[in-house]
Amino acid sequence: ETTMNHTPRIRDKWANRQLCIGTTATLSDPTVSELIGEAGFDFVWIDMEHSAMTLADAAHHVRAARASGAASWIRVPSEDLTVVKPILELHPAGVIVPRIDSVERAESAVRSCRYPPRGIRGYGPSRGVRYGLISPAEYLADIDNQLMVHLQIEHIDAVNDIENILDVPGFDSVLVGPSDLSLSMNLVGQPDHPDVQAAIETIFKAAIKKNIPAGHSVGFDTSIQKWIDMGISWIACDGDWNLLMKQCNKMLEDITQMASR
Repeated sequence: ETTMNHTPRIRDKWANRQLCIGTTATLSDPTVSELIGEAGFDFVWIDMEHSAMTLADAAHHVRAARASGAASWIRVPSEDLTVVKPILELHPAGVIVPRIDSVERAESAVRSCRYPPRGIRGYGPSRGVRYGLISPAEYLADIDNQLMVHLQIEHIDAVNDIENILDVPGFDSVLVGPSDLSLSMNLVGQPDHPDVQAAIETIFKAAIKKNIPAGHSVGFDTSIQKWIDMGISWIACDGDWNLLMKQCNKMLEDITQMASR
């Protein structure tokens, strides 16, 4: 695939109303992203917000994801231009911008990720132009199709102004941060509270009504059926360390039971 990031496949699945499924990589070893791709996931969520992952680590994850067939989506620490710019030069399939709490923050996120005249991103690609195999003109003509920008709604203020946020041009999908959203609602540690769940539904219903892809990041349990039935376009379930811990706990429990018989 000449695009280097598998974005067209994601867009094709969305166009055909097919669910895209991914999981999260927070450990620095790129073997994690390679494994996720080999397992058949559509994308790997490379988390640079809540991990010790460096820019060099993320670069290795992006390459591993591409090689194994998964789209690479990097959650950036901030929408600040100086933070986002070197991450964009890794040429991931997409970036997830957290802590969207207003129209202004959404607009700032888009500006930092798009070249002029749509944004303020500075020009200096290397991997994105395939190290010279793609001309600057060809690259600039297609980069907005290649790079997905996902806005992560994480504050009740954004929920209350969701219609205006969804009208901001230049992003590709919207998702929710349930834990931070619950904090903004004074429901500390209660992302499953009915009021938080109602706020999430408000976001998804508004997006789907406007034909904007909506995605969710949740643990794997039967509750995800509700979101799938609602018509979301993608879902990120669990992640490397919690999947590993769940399997370790289960294996240890099973072996202990065998030994006690």
